[in-house]
Amino acid sequence: MRAFIIDDLNDAINRLPVSYPTEYYGRATKGAATALRGKVYLFNQEWEKAVEDFEDVVYNTRNNYAYSLHSSYSELFKPEGHSSDEMIFAIQNKGGVGFDYGMPLAFYLGTRSTFGSCWNNGMPSTTLADMYENLDGSPFSWEDHFPGFESDNSVKESVFLATHNSGEFTSLPDTTKLGEIYRNRDPRLMQSLVVPYSWQLGWNANQPRNMQLVIATGVNENFGQIRNNRGWQTYVWRKFVPEGNMNGDLTNRAHTPINFPMIRLADVMLMLAEAYNETNATVKAITEINKVRERSGMPGLNSGHPSLVVSSSDEVKDRIIHERAVELAGEGHRYFDLKRWGLLNQYTDGVIEKGITGSNLVTRGFQDRHVIWPIPAQEIEINSTLTQNPGWE
Repeated sequence: MRAFIIDDLNDAINRLPVSYPTEYYGRATKGAATALRGKVYLFNQEWEKAVEDFEDVVYNTRNNYAYSLHSSYSELFKPEGHSSDEMIFAIQNKGGVGFDYGMPLAFYLGTRSTFGSCWNNGMPSTTLADMYENLDGSPFSWEDHFPGFESDNSVKESVFLATHNSGEFTSLPDTTKLGEIYRNRDPRLMQSLVVPYSWQLGWNANQPRNMQLVIATGVNENFGQIRNNRGWQTYVWRKFVPEGNMNGDLTNRAHTPINFPMIRLADVMLMLAEAYNETNATVKAITEINKVRERSGMPGLNSGHPSLVVSSSDEVKDRIIHERAVELAGEGHRYFDLKRWGLLNQYTDGVIEKGITGSNLVTRGFQDRHVIWPIPAQEIEINSTLTQNPGWE
């Protein structure tokens, strides 16, 4: 199967153009096929081949693609980023044009406060939120601000919980301090997630309305508050979630007109860093990681805070694991990254996902068969020489 995929990509690379005229924007290009082939090599640990393809995309070693990181991280997940030179291949989504050609991003990532009253089936975890570093690059810890936070849920409640009467606050935590703490973090945190007591332009009573993520019982969009569909006290997505009705471009909650990146340059740079690191080119790997970090205003590795010092291959790999989590959050890469790194068991088996105030939400599970898909029964019927993958018999 992998050989077939590589053959198909080889043919595509030979045939596809480097770019298209504007009217054909969105079609797969030579750069997209090259980046995807490099990813196939990366997943198969063919590091040198992966390096060759990724260097072509990043450094134009064979073709002049002219890709570049977009200056604004947050714009990448709005219509402003659709034509960015960072987008190598993206699912093209449209709405409000007489036909619906969008993805259900609002429906599944938005909340009851989003256009059409949506479901937030996909929720960012507190674990993800806490991964975003301080602005100086040091690891973030709530303990540095509220002693006892990690061990005592009553401390968490005092930090976050408010009370209200039909939207009128009767008590509030120190939202000024919370705002300072969040603003002193990696900017990608607040560009990707809605954090407690911050605002998001939503939709209510058939008109745009600024909504606040309030951590309390009885929150409701009719009070101007963001409500988790399950009543959980969690972070919610800002990334990919439409603001208001997008000035009329959004007419159906199941068809959000925001393009979804399948391959973008930052992703390729981090994959190139990984391939470099596996071929003992650690310095080159650090260079690629730093490009991604510095785009968002974060200090590079081996600069500033002592926690940023790295030298060994293992230290660089840990940084790649971290950087892919925070840079590519919500873009569908994490699960497959953990599988190929052999870390899925460690990150999921028995792991309890908790709410902002420490309540247990769900317990994750793991089975060995989760690391590989089953072979469809129809394919086995067609080819009797095939045997089912372990765990799916």
